[in-house]
Amino acid sequence: MGELKTNYGENVECKCAKVNMPNVEIGADECEVNDDRPNKDLLKHLQSLVECPVCLGSIRTVPVSCCPSGHVVCTDCRSQLVSCPVCRTVYPSLQLVSHLAAGIIDKIPHPCKFKAYGCSQSLLLSSLPAHETSCSFRLVSCPNILCDLKISLAGLYRHMIVNGCASQHDLKVTSSMPSVSTVLMTGRVKSVDELLYKIPLVFSYEGNMFLIIKKQSADLIQFSASILGSPEQGRQFMVSIAVFSERMPCQVVEYKGFANCVDGPAWCALTVHKDHMGELLDQVEENEFQQKFKYHYKVKISRNESPDLQ
Repeated sequence: MGELKTNYGENVECKCAKVNMPNVEIGADECEVNDDRPNKDLLKHLQSLVECPVCLGSIRTVPVSCCPSGHVVCTDCRSQLVSCPVCRTVYPSLQLVSHLAAGIIDKIPHPCKFKAYGCSQSLLLSSLPAHETSCSFRLVSCPNILCDLKISLAGLYRHMIVNGCASQHDLKVTSSMPSVSTVLMTGRVKSVDELLYKIPLVFSYEGNMFLIIKKQSADLIQFSASILGSPEQGRQFMVSIAVFSERMPCQVVEYKGFANCVDGPAWCALTVHKDHMGELLDQVEENEFQQKFKYHYKVKISRNESPDLQ
């Protein structure tokens, strides 16, 4: 059994399971804190009692390891340590745990794990997983096939534009259908394989950013539309992608579905076999980069009038 030494110098025996503080009620299912400075400071202090001094993350699981002086550390960091990172006391062979910290963990709000990237949310453990899955600051992979960085979703657009990982284009409103906007993409490639290395298309619609991403799986090429947001936001919009030959208008493949989430599965996508994709490329005069094929695809986007039916 260890002791937990707080920042105020007091020693608290680590067998406590419940903490009652003046004006602060800490129960099993809720944490109510009056909106005044002393209680905010108290909550901040309680949160610091379950913060790992190594990774600075909030400890969320029990048992909570500690040293003989009561300094806590998370499980992942404890497995890599031989001495306490605070007081440098060598850990004994018998593992010590803090019952006080264990009693606090599920009774106070914990900061979102993406706090370092700008998220200010603090929630009870029961609510954190759902929030972190759709947090606007969560880490996502750059969609450019040549970039392997993980970026905070809030900074993904800037990363792509500044580093040339995506090409931004403006939409045009369809005259016959004012609620539908379109963008036409064309380019040159040496072969079907080079098409995959063309940077993603990014555009804005009704204040949201969208991406057109190309991926390959075996002999299939996949075109999909993704929103820089959550799956729920993606279902608010309908996107169609049509890949076609300009010289042979009958050669066209198209799909229509809601926008996927940028870091989720591509539930809606246009899939084309490589051999068929070759038939959709128009042969043109070879340029200085030895590119003699031209590709075309058109994207249409509109508000989904019945998102609950998708």
